[in-house]
Amino acid sequence: MRNKFIHKYIAGFILLLSLICADLVGQDTLNGLNVEQKSYQLYQDKKWQDLVKFGNRAVKEGYNYFYIQMRVGIAYFEKKQYCLAESHFKKALSFSYNDELAQEYLYYCYIYMGRTEDARMLSKHFSKELAAKTGVAKQSAVGFVMFEGGTKITDSAYYYDKGRGTNSNYFNPATYFQLGLEHSIKKRISLYHSATYFSQQNFIGTLRQMQYYLRAAVPVKNNWLISPSFHYVNINFVSQMIVPNPPIKGPFGYPIPAYPPTKTETTTTNSNYFVGSLAIQKIIKRFTLSVGSTISNMSNKTEYINSGALYYSVLGNSRIVLGYTGYLHTIDNYVTTYVSAAPFIYLQPAKSISVKLSYLTNAGNNIIEDNGYFINNSPDLTKSRFGVLANFSLTNSVSLYGLYQLEFKQENVQQFNYRYNVIVAGIKIVPKG
Repeated sequence: MRNKFIHKYIAGFILLLSLICADLVGQDTLNGLNVEQKSYQLYQDKKWQDLVKFGNRAVKEGYNYFYIQMRVGIAYFEKKQYCLAESHFKKALSFSYNDELAQEYLYYCYIYMGRTEDARMLSKHFSKELAAKTGVAKQSAVGFVMFEGGTKITDSAYYYDKGRGTNSNYFNPATYFQLGLEHSIKKRISLYHSATYFSQQNFIGTLRQMQYYLRAAVPVKNNWLISPSFHYVNINFVSQMIVPNPPIKGPFGYPIPAYPPTKTETTTTNSNYFVGSLAIQKIIKRFTLSVGSTISNMSNKTEYINSGALYYSVLGNSRIVLGYTGYLHTIDNYVTTYVSAAPFIYLQPAKSISVKLSYLTNAGNNIIEDNGYFINNSPDLTKSRFGVLANFSLTNSVSLYGLYQLEFKQENVQQFNYRYNVIVAGIKIVPKG
């Protein structure tokens, strides 16, 4: 009797356990009805992390449709992970291309990630109502106007100028100004123009440099961006040397010392140089990959610079971005090649404040950086450089920024080391519609 009772008890326990497991399996198994119900409930309850986890699982198991993609996209958006939200809104639009809510969310993903070219391109397909709602209808073709100015101050030691009989500095502080303008053409192509003036006096003479830079940004499908650029540089250099005056023939042909005993000879050279560059960029969720190539004839030397860059958005937005750019460059058609590296970290602790910390290590020759934009045509080698760029948004339309760089240089002839302190301040204005 006792054994029978025990057997019945065990059998009942096994049956109960089977029913519980079956119920759990039933709850864990996805079907069209519970995917829709649960994802909608998580959306209503604003449980964004749970919605991301459940929605991605449902999509992975084949439940891929407009509403599940929209809900997961919105969940990522509310978590401020715009890099991850983007792909879900794009997939939602693949089911309903003209859905205005998906278009609006995708548009703001681009805006918050700083991808203005993609945002403009998308807005071409907005209805009049959505264009008015987002402000696109009144949007100016001019993206921004900027003006900046600064100087370079060296700690180079004084040298004795035999001609003048005085101590002189190798390099006097430089003067720098730049005016920039970014605008779009039919919301498809973005153009950036800048005009630059640079002047500096050194122990050889006075340099005046004028520059014009033009860069296009052309977004194409699947998060590709093509960016060709052109840079024109005019260099005017005036050098003055104190040389002895030749003796004058006196009576009977005897030489008489000239007075004054020395004279100043002035030599002026005017040169034009060109830089061409092309960069191709691809964005894959948190990652941005870029490759580029630059060619220049600066200082009458043909230089080839090839670059590769990788940026990573730590939080899926622009709050923390880690980046690295590597350069391979040569001035003798790849008989000798040198490598340079430029890592950076970008931080946005608040909506109105951002800071970028950068470093450059370089060898061989000075390079041209940032898709042909930043030209370093000094005869002295920049061996390394630290930089801090801070931006402060005063309003939605006006921001102020400041740049400080510490360059470690090597003089070209005497090979002594010195440092440059680069200080730049600027203002950026985004016109209202």
